[in-house]
Amino acid sequence: MGQQQLLLLVLSTVIVGLATVAGIQAFSENEQQATQDALVQRAINIGNDVLAAHNEPSQFGGVDLINNSPGPGKVATAAGYESDTPSADGAGDAAGCGISAVGNPTTIYCSSDGTTSNDTNNQFVEVDVNPNTGDVAVTTINDNTSVGSV
Repeated sequence: MGQQQLLLLVLSTVIVGLATVAGIQAFSENEQQATQDALVQRAINIGNDVLAAHNEPSQFGGVDLINNSPGPGKVATAAGYESDTPSADGAGDAAGCGISAVGNPTTIYCSSDGTTSNDTNNQFVEVDVNPNTGDVAVTTINDNTSVGSV
């Protein structure tokens, strides 16, 4: 092989290597964003279900979030969940959600590790349900994970 062909071979190998590294990094960033989006969507869905359970008459299985203290388990059951810690579908195997406070507002959380804590190792979303105004609002979105270097 000539010197020019060897130079082109080395140059193309470097370019392919850099493209591979860039692709892996882009995939990691997109995966992290998809997890965060799934947590936000799940928390909002649970918040809307809780608000619907509040608006439903108690004779039909609804709960009063303003005048009573039904507890997270009863609110989750009225909203159609088997427990007060439903899964966070699409956000990873360890991800989970829960109802951390009942009242006005009622607080829903979802995290990538299924805990109620907002620590440095997880992605965390918190949603408040205001039964007086009928609002479901995201109050906290923290992306505490960092994309690893390759």
